[in-house]
Amino acid sequence: MKNWAKQLAGTILVLTFALAVGGFVLVLRAQQGGLAATMAAAHIRAVSPLDGATNVPLSGEIRADYVSRPAHDPTIKLEPPIGITLDNPHWDGTIFIVDYRGLRDSSLYHVELDQDDSVQTSGGQNVTQTGQHTQNDSTQNGEHKQITVRWSFRTGPDARTTPRASASPAPTRSASPAPTAQTQLIWYGFGEANLVAKDWNGQPRGTAAVRVAGQSPDGSKLLVSDPSGRIMDSAGNVLGSLPPIRTYLWWADDSNALCMLGGNTRGDELELVNVNGHATAIASIPPPASPSQVMKLAACSGLTHRAIVYGYGYGNVYSLKLISLIDGHVIYQESFPDALVDLVASPDGQFVAERLPGSPGMTLIRQLPSGTVVGQLTGVYVRGFSWDGSLVAVDTSGSAGPGQAQVIDWRTNHVLWRIADNSFPMVLPRPFGTELAMAVWAPGSATAGIYVVHADGRVTVIESGRSPLQAF
Repeated sequence: MKNWAKQLAGTILVLTFALAVGGFVLVLRAQQGGLAATMAAAHIRAVSPLDGATNVPLSGEIRADYVSRPAHDPTIKLEPPIGITLDNPHWDGTIFIVDYRGLRDSSLYHVELDQDDSVQTSGGQNVTQTGQHTQNDSTQNGEHKQITVRWSFRTGPDARTTPRASASPAPTRSASPAPTAQTQLIWYGFGEANLVAKDWNGQPRGTAAVRVAGQSPDGSKLLVSDPSGRIMDSAGNVLGSLPPIRTYLWWADDSNALCMLGGNTRGDELELVNVNGHATAIASIPPPASPSQVMKLAACSGLTHRAIVYGYGYGNVYSLKLISLIDGHVIYQESFPDALVDLVASPDGQFVAERLPGSPGMTLIRQLPSGTVVGQLTGVYVRGFSWDGSLVAVDTSGSAGPGQAQVIDWRTNHVLWRIADNSFPMVLPRPFGTELAMAVWAPGSATAGIYVVHADGRVTVIESGRSPLQAF
């Protein structure tokens, strides 16, 4: 999946000029440079852990090896920051070091190093480790050069696999792995019976005597389907409750929060709600006045700090906004004069599938925030993306009746897997993987059930022979 550590190729520098009291400030951002370009701009020879490193220890040091010590100490932060402690920033010669601890196993982390290379014309400047600058009257003249270097690493092995084209094989059951504290779960149920939790290899992991409105992406938490809005962990412990005024909810991809539209009777206040129930206001997003529409959520990413909201009315999609979860500003927006039939986004908000009206119907895959159309599908309805955005789960029925559920590599239009289906399949992407879980409703058919489709076309059966009434 795309994250902010995967930079676009090139070394275009965006120069932003801003007036400061008593001086002129130049801010330099290597926003579109690759990692090598931003490291060179910051005069950094190497970083540790390396970009793309795996099996990184849960505690240790983040290092930046400079050509020479800069005028100001850099600031370093890790995302997601949950449970992480960064302390003891210090220099060892030209190597800047920050100690870290509290990382989770088998998780992806992003490092952001901010380097302030201000050029002083007089006086001095105090810089704190949080990156806040305190200026006195004699330091307000000068050139402000701010460079951000971003890279990523993973604790535990690399969870990604390389997609390979293959015919659709018959579903097979896989062996059970040893359970771990970080086991990702798939929750589903049949009628009034308890919910069942299985891992992505189809092995039972527990039950829950509740009905839920949805699970977190990794299955570690459940949103209970009752007016209380309780959030529970997989062991049944109540972690918190949602605010009372809420219209639409969407689990964040890091499984630690939910995006929520609510806050008033119009439901146009975007908030980020932690699993303990604490809500942070992000932005007010009133729907356009015409045509009549309400705002809905299509993506919520705690990893990229972005959410996608769209305007919906009379069965159509009229507008889209990509919103920063950091400061609420609109990163990208688009209106659809010829209303879309449907809109589905990837977990990180990098891709959206836009279903155009007409028959057999065309679906455009658009990359955000550039707005570039990067793919096209015909005659299918996209129901979900894989975690990395490379695959889509679709159905061919739409509203016309029985069809097929399929998994497609949208870049090549290669169908990796298909099964008879006469409903709208539910989709759950595996966090940090390429697998997709699909719940297929086909009453009276042996094909009903839940299947995990791998990027090479292999299938793991989670449940078969009956239609789940709750899934994901």
